[in-house]
Formats: sequence, C-alpha cells, structure tokens
Amino acid sequence: MKVVALFSGCGGLDLGLVKSGHTIVHASDIDKDSCTTYNKNFKHKCHNIDVKLLQSKDLPKYDLLVGGFPCQGFSVANLYRDVTDTRNELYLEIVRILTETTPNYFLAENVPGILSLGEGEVVKMIVNDFKNIGKKQKYVGYDVRVFLLNSAYYGVPQVRKRVIFLGVSNKIPKSEREMLFSNFPPKAKFDDKNLKLKPFKSLKDAIGDLPEPNTPEGSRILNHIGLNHRVKLNGFIGNRKLNWMKPGPTIVGRGGGTGGPVIAVHPNLQRRFTIRETARIQSFPDNFEFFGSISSQFRQIGNAVPVLMAYEIGKVLRDFELGKLKINKPIQTEILFD
Repeated sequence: MKVVALFSGCGGLDLGLVKSGHTIVHASDIDKDSCTTYNKNFKHKCHNIDVKLLQSKDLPKYDLLVGGFPCQGFSVANLYRDVTDTRNELYLEIVRILTETTPNYFLAENVPGILSLGEGEVVKMIVNDFKNIGKKQKYVGYDVRVFLLNSAYYGVPQVRKRVIFLGVSNKIPKSEREMLFSNFPPKAKFDDKNLKLKPFKSLKDAIGDLPEPNTPEGSRILNHIGLNHRVKLNGFIGNRKLNWMKPGPTIVGRGGGTGGPVIAVHPNLQRRFTIRETARIQSFPDNFEFFGSISSQFRQIGNAVPVLMAYEIGKVLRDFELGKLKINKPIQTEILFD
C-alpha cells in the first residue's frame, strides 16, 4: 500500500511498514531531531512540519494513513493526564486529513491509558469520530475496530501494550472488511505460557551480547555510549531492578509532567541503559542511528512503535492487499470495540 505517515517520530512504525512491503509516500513530524534521525535512516524524506499546517491538497494519492498521535496526555505514565489536555486533540488532525482525502484504510496508535481516560468516554468519542469521517460530506464513513496489542507477542523484548485503531472505508465490500478484521491483530509468535510458541524474548536475548560502553569494543557500536546518570533503586519507573531472563519494561519517552527521559537501570545494576540498548529493546536494528541530544534520542526511542510489532501489523495489511488472507477466527480477547 501507499502510506501517508503522520506523527512519524524517528520512524519505528514506518520502518516496520517498509520492511513488510509498503511504500511511504509522505512522512512528517513536528520534532526537528526526530526528522533528522528519520532522514538519516530512510531513503524517503520526513517533512518537519506541524500537522496543523499540513495541507491535504499537498499529499500524494495514497491507500493507508497511519499515525501514532501524541500520547503524553493519555499515558498512565503521565500523572497529570487530563481530558482537556490540548495534546489529546491532535487526533482530530487525523480526522481532518481523513475527511479531506478519504483513503481506503487508516491505522492510529496510542497508549493503553487512553482506554480509561474520562472513564472510557474518550475512546468512545474517538471511535465515533473515526466512524463518521466524511459523512457530512456524503462519504460512506469507516468501519472501525479497536485492539490492544502486546509487543512481546511479536518478538519485542519488552512488555509494551499499545491500542490500535484500525479503520476500513465502508466502500470496501463487507466481506473484504471482515476478511481483514478476522486476521487482526496479527497472530502471536511468542508467548510466556504457550509451549507451541517461542518464549518471550528476554533482555538477555536482546542486549546480552553487547560489550560494555566506553570500551574499545563498545565504541564501535552506534549510539552505545555510557552515561553518568546515578543508579538509584527505589521501585519506581526507571529505578527498578530488572531480570535478565524476562522482557524489559515499557520504554517511555519521558516521565510524568514535563520531566526528562526515563532511562532504566541495566540488569547489572552498575549503570543505566545506553541509547543502543534501549533501541534494541524497541527492536530497532543496529544500523539505525539516532541524532540529537542524548535526552532527545531517548525520547525518540521511547515514543516509537516497536519495529517488529509494526512489521507484523504491516504484514497482515500487505497479505490482505495481495489477496493472501482467508477468513480466520479473530482473537476475541484482544478486540475492545467493534
């Protein structure tokens, strides 16, 4: 599919889509450092622009709109989240562009905290807005489903849950829409209980082979620089003792309010994670280089969609596009709304 990517950040979602066979025809983000990182790692360009200034008439023809709209106002990591947080309104820019361009498909991503915001009323409002896109302009609207995915099920060495809004235009025949929805979310490939699947990837699997930073061996690895941040174990996010043999915790962009990045403690308890270790936990390849200040790089990684989860999502969409899917029994426990 031809993809328009909004709120691209450093490109975790986009990289997974490209690797699964899709073509990004437009990418944009308001953050300059994220765009710099993106443009150093992709062949196509990420435009540094505020989505509010993005004009639909300037977008090329496309099939799928994707956007991990800013989640700071929705995240449970943000103790100050509020229904009235202005950052929560940015999903309306996705609604605007969808209304003006009416592609066949869209996929929006956010944090689990969005489900409880306003005692569940916020997510219902968002779904209703998505379903009614273009109806005032006599468009047919969208069939929208909401899913909760855990990246650990797709080989990401991290227990990171994300809410996915998947929309399909009602002009697509119902039988085809149901074909796609019956194959979503992607089938799990890893589990911590099902012996028929591979066990969850652990921190040891992800970063156990990396040499220590600030050594001759470590200096040869991109973004693998040791930090002077003090190690403090108090049980709070970013200051917990981690288990080598289990997946890591959710990598976050920053702490509550307007605090700096949360840099977890390495399992050896001697130091904090490096940029490269954090990137591996988000399943970025080692040749993906990050730019900007150290704080900015951690924030970019923490805000990204894990590449391997994005790949599995993209693969379902690609197989659907190629007519390779068959009706499949959906995973009911993962479907939140329909």
